[in-house]
Amino acid sequence: MKKLGIIGGIGPEATINYYLAAIKRTQKILGTTKQLPEIVINSINMYHMFDLLERKDYPAVVAYLVKAANELQAAGADFGLMCGNTPHIVFDQVQQQTSLPLLSIVTTALKQAQSLQLKRVVLLGTKFTMQNTFFSQPFIDAGIKLALPDSAEQAWLHQKIVDELDNGVVKRETKQRLLHMTQHLIEQYQLDGLILGCTELPLILHPIDFSVAVLDTAKIHVERATELILS
Repeated sequence: MKKLGIIGGIGPEATINYYLAAIKRTQKILGTTKQLPEIVINSINMYHMFDLLERKDYPAVVAYLVKAANELQAAGADFGLMCGNTPHIVFDQVQQQTSLPLLSIVTTALKQAQSLQLKRVVLLGTKFTMQNTFFSQPFIDAGIKLALPDSAEQAWLHQKIVDELDNGVVKRETKQRLLHMTQHLIEQYQLDGLILGCTELPLILHPIDFSVAVLDTAKIHVERATELILS
């Protein structure tokens, strides 16, 4: 099996979920609990990365993530991933500056959307994910239309992700408002899919909550990583 390297801490809850999901899925495929994939985790400071992104200091973000990737490679990782959507804003630049092969969460999500033949989806995530094009443009280029919350809703959602979900806090009132906001967008734009473009959003939103396809980007990412572990 190949050794997986995870750039974690973006956020901590997602890091835990990635680690456990990679183990459980590997064991399920192998049909035994007597096997464990080798995983190296390099947990970085998400808030430091957010501060750099707020200042639009992208070279510093790239340097921070490249260092993390190189440390994973030095620890024996055969390939790596970043367990968050937000840092993919500089994914291409990071990959260019490290020899560790990285698995993109955007690419895996797009392939899943295409396999489901989705045509119109809503993207939820941090403000960095919703306000930049690194996630949306590949979908648009593939002929999939994307809807977004308005600017006020984006600001509210970003704050809830940072203050609550990144700390493992799930509040009923937050979920109710989020459900109302998302359902309104689905009806307004006649959407056929929802992208959970933050790896903490599955803590609060679930496929059973909606009548449209729900793309859990973290789950899709881990499934593809497991395939690479076993390849």
